[in-house]
Amino acid sequence: MNIKQIRDLTVIDFDETRYLGIACDSCGGIGLKEHDMVKASPQLVAYQTGKVVLAELMSMGFTPMIMADGLAVEMNDTGRQLIDGFNEVLSKLKTTKVHLTGSTEENIKTVQTSMGVTCIGMCDKNKLKYKKTEKNDVCMLIGLPLVGNDVVNNPDKILDIDDFETLYLCDYIKEMLPVGSRGTAAELDDLCQYNNLGIKYVENIAIDLKHSGGPSCSCIVTIKKKHIDMVKNLINKPVNLIGTFY
Repeated sequence: MNIKQIRDLTVIDFDETRYLGIACDSCGGIGLKEHDMVKASPQLVAYQTGKVVLAELMSMGFTPMIMADGLAVEMNDTGRQLIDGFNEVLSKLKTTKVHLTGSTEENIKTVQTSMGVTCIGMCDKNKLKYKKTEKNDVCMLIGLPLVGNDVVNNPDKILDIDDFETLYLCDYIKEMLPVGSRGTAAELDDLCQYNNLGIKYVENIAIDLKHSGGPSCSCIVTIKKKHIDMVKNLINKPVNLIGTFY
């Protein structure tokens, strides 16, 4: 069995025509428990964490099938609230139904919210969004890279799961890279390296390319120049042109 790491996904040769993809994420110290550093509802925390693994799969062309949560909290009541958040984000998907499973901590009293989430999906090999960017293509950032309290306070500036699904369904988008904790510049460096390209940045970029992207609050997309206006009109979230590949 051929198993390889592509960006944030583990990709497995499932059969002659399909890949199996596995995405993982974790979250700690955000919630309403005594020692949580950022105060936010457990439903919101689970929603955003679940969004990350779904977005990572869809951004590579995978259809999510199974989500598994490992909750380091008790079922009553924090665990139930987290599960509500996972079910909410899954309910927004229009093109697939994802099965949710998981576990909670019932032996030890916990004083901080913590969890790990894994999502599994399937992709036709000819639809994998990887190594598709070419010279003269452009790079755009949709949504803003935010983290912590800024995520809670700016829902109109960050990508939601239905935004990722909209992008995932666009056949003119060549590649998608959700921005994580390393920031936009690090994601772009990886993209340029595996496509053997450089990037010429536009002048006066209005965002900090090194700022953490938090729970996939923004996404890099690569397209042909003729599709710029189409992308701008696709989603009602901030859109920034970043540069051109050479």
